[in-house]
Amino acid sequence: MYLTFVQLNYLLMFFVYGLAFFSMGLAMALEAGRSPDVEEATLLKPLAMFGILNAVSQWMEIVILPGIWLEIPVPKPFLLTKLFFLTMSFASLTAFGVQAYRPARRQVAASVYASLGFLLVYFIAIGINHIIPWNSTPNCLRCADALARYLLALPGAMLAALALKNHALKNKETNPDLAGAYRLASWGFALFGLTQIFPARAEIYPAPFINAELFREITGIPIQLVSTFLALFTMGNLIHASHIAEKGRRQELYKAQEGKLAALEQVQNELLKRRELRKDLFRHIVLAQEEERGRISRELHDDTAQILTAASLNMAALKTVIADNPKAMGLLERSQGLCQEMSQALYRMVHDLRPAQLDDFGLVPALRHLTEEKWFSRKVAITFEASGGPRRVDPVIETVLFRVAQEALTNILRHAHTDTARLRILFEKEQIILTVADQGAGFIPALKGPGFGLAGITERVELINGRLDIDTAPGKGTTITVIVPTRLGQIIPPIASQETETDSTPPPA
Repeated sequence: MYLTFVQLNYLLMFFVYGLAFFSMGLAMALEAGRSPDVEEATLLKPLAMFGILNAVSQWMEIVILPGIWLEIPVPKPFLLTKLFFLTMSFASLTAFGVQAYRPARRQVAASVYASLGFLLVYFIAIGINHIIPWNSTPNCLRCADALARYLLALPGAMLAALALKNHALKNKETNPDLAGAYRLASWGFALFGLTQIFPARAEIYPAPFINAELFREITGIPIQLVSTFLALFTMGNLIHASHIAEKGRRQELYKAQEGKLAALEQVQNELLKRRELRKDLFRHIVLAQEEERGRISRELHDDTAQILTAASLNMAALKTVIADNPKAMGLLERSQGLCQEMSQALYRMVHDLRPAQLDDFGLVPALRHLTEEKWFSRKVAITFEASGGPRRVDPVIETVLFRVAQEALTNILRHAHTDTARLRILFEKEQIILTVADQGAGFIPALKGPGFGLAGITERVELINGRLDIDTAPGKGTTITVIVPTRLGQIIPPIASQETETDSTPPPA
């Protein structure tokens, strides 16, 4: 016994039919897994379940039909399993239709309750069908199959069609292509639902009269062929809709990223503006501070120093008047000594406030004088080098470099616990490199202590777009390298490239 060509075509139809719905279910499952919208992902899960379960039931039909045609008994558990997959697939389709219309907060519970309600009606209908007296006992499996199509597949497909049509209306203005795909898929489900009124002949109304055999007698084609084409049509449109939705999500993500980048760029611009404002404010503060230092220095030099000098001269003149009074002479000499000490202290104070060499002769003479001061030189032997063609630059740059050197040498004197240090300044075409080094105690850069010396150096260097590098470690000394441009507003290269160039420059003869 062999299968005929027509029967083989039937098997091919069921295979393609199942393949179409399986592809649709798999596509919807993947779409639900990658959708960022929780509501949409929840909505697609019952539709994916429908496609996969219905495909399994159709593929099981490929095993059942040859047994019927060849009069080979098919195990009833296999038939019941096929009916179970078919019933659950239609219940999932009903759940999808109901869920698409419910509010997001209650849609899952509503779809479950609706599916269970339809299943309850379905089982009650099966029970009633077998309680009503018949001339012959009806075939339970055939009746259950017909009732599944009448009570589950038909309303489920119509609800799914209405749900997809509703989605098409929602996306009509925002995404016409997606709306068109949903609309075609809704027609596919609607027509698929209509094909369910033509089940196999069964002992339940109206299956004895309106069934698959009647459809074939009228149209000349099997209802399974129509269902196969509708499955392919629906599957194609739903997959197309998922591709359009994914494309739309990518565009939204791209726009969101563009917006985020624009916001970040705006924040960065605001930060840069604030940084420039801070630098301008600090520049004005430094300039005002230096101007005030200069004013106080001039007043001390011009007024207080002159008063001390006059007092000392008056004391010298007074010595000639009371030369015969030894006690008074001793007091005058001690007073003159105090005046001289006050004059020296006042001189150091004037020089610290604003060294005259910096304004009159420039940076290099001011630094050389700084290293030769008794306050430094008597405690630390400082080696000073100037190379590269020293020249005058902007007063702000000269002031910053002088204050950095002054603060660095003060830190060496107070904290380095060493008796030697080196101060070096190198003038290049576009930049100036200042190096202050010692072989003292060193420190951990992350633990700078409670002072503000290094913070002040950093602020001053950044004020003129300079770069600061501190190379130190406990017990290995400290080297502070400052690289600044020769003109205000100029940008200098990275410090790493400068260190090699600095080290390679031979010391002056």
